[in-house]
Amino acid sequence: MELQLQRTAWTDYLALAKPRVVLLHLVTAGAAMFLAAKGWPPISILIFTLVGGALMVSSSNALNCYIDRDIDGMMVRTRNRPLPAGRLRASQAMAFGVVIAFIGLLILSRLVSLAAAAMAAGALIYYIVVYTLWLKRRTSWSAVAGSGAGAFPPLIGWIAVTGTVSVTPFILFAIVALWSPPHFWALAISRRNDFQNVGLGVMPERNTRRWIIVFSFLLVAASLLLVPIAHLGFLYLGAACILGFGFLALALRLLYRDDSRTARRLFSYSIVFLIILFGAMLIDRLVFL
Repeated sequence: MELQLQRTAWTDYLALAKPRVVLLHLVTAGAAMFLAAKGWPPISILIFTLVGGALMVSSSNALNCYIDRDIDGMMVRTRNRPLPAGRLRASQAMAFGVVIAFIGLLILSRLVSLAAAAMAAGALIYYIVVYTLWLKRRTSWSAVAGSGAGAFPPLIGWIAVTGTVSVTPFILFAIVALWSPPHFWALAISRRNDFQNVGLGVMPERNTRRWIIVFSFLLVAASLLLVPIAHLGFLYLGAACILGFGFLALALRLLYRDDSRTARRLFSYSIVFLIILFGAMLIDRLVFL
């Protein structure tokens, strides 16, 4: 019985960290590091940046769960999370988030660079203070205003390798920032009752679908702009074209169909889009050295 309780506690702490969200951040940061190094980055820098970054993202997610535990309890999608379900106390989630943020910053500052640590700290503050505490419950445009918070990993990965910034990491930042609103809005449409009940991400739905189109076109444009800027090859170009076509096709379909199923497909596809797109950058850089 005691072993089962311990296992349950660990899985609940892992749930606070949101591993799937962490994975997306690791993919974008890792790809940026390979682009910055024009091949394999130093292994120690790669490992410590990804470990420290993963802890910082996990901290952001855990603190977000702590702050949003009230609305999580009112949504079908989130009411079984550890805090609203009562499997962990709010103080435990807060302590978990603070401790792993401290460890993450320690790793980044001591084993990577102060610049990378400062940027990771800025991303954490932006996500928790600006987005979660200030904007999320106040405006339906919070998905846009907060999109930058999740776009920091490529910048962190780039600066960890080079110590400087250039145009390329900002294009990577823009790709993630432009990806975030259609990703979130597709989820909001597919779970419209949940989001309307707590007043999150709510704007007239027709307008939301139109803005998904706008951001989808900007996203595809930014992904293609990376080809000449980062000197990527045909492997990445082909992946970006195919993935972009699929994204736009689903976004256009959602524009003309009031269909939760299509919104769910766009939401799921957007995750695959980001992983494969950044994976293609990494592979392209290794193939066309």
